[in-house]
Amino acid sequence: MHLRLFPLLLLLVPLFVAAMMVFVVGAVLFRILFFVAIAALAGAFLLCGGFFRGVFRACGSGPRQHCWQYPNRQFGEPPPRDLGNSAFDDYRRVTLNRLEDEAREFRAFLAKLRQAADAADFQAFLNSRRAGGS
Repeated sequence: MHLRLFPLLLLLVPLFVAAMMVFVVGAVLFRILFFVAIAALAGAFLLCGGFFRGVFRACGSGPRQHCWQYPNRQFGEPPPRDLGNSAFDDYRRVTLNRLEDEAREFRAFLAKLRQAADAADFQAFLNSRRAGGS
């Protein structure tokens, strides 16, 4: 009876050994790749100033949103250098100044609009108080 199992064992033992080798090699490769991925994420976090910084910046939100509004002017960085084409540099300078002036005027307009809306709301409140009190 044992002699019948012998050829079967000769067939199964190498398959079992091969399966164990594939399992061990796969587990080792998985661990290596896992630690490489962890190291890459840690490097990105340390070198790029945070993992979610790009996500916040892309969405226009985050803890330092006010710093991103004018990135070249917040931390004393020099203005963009000239590109060598004087006509384009002059055009760019004039256009940027015009856009900054328009943005300043628009912010002033919004402030006046908010003030007018607040004044209208306050006047409506006073009128309702006078109508209710009489």
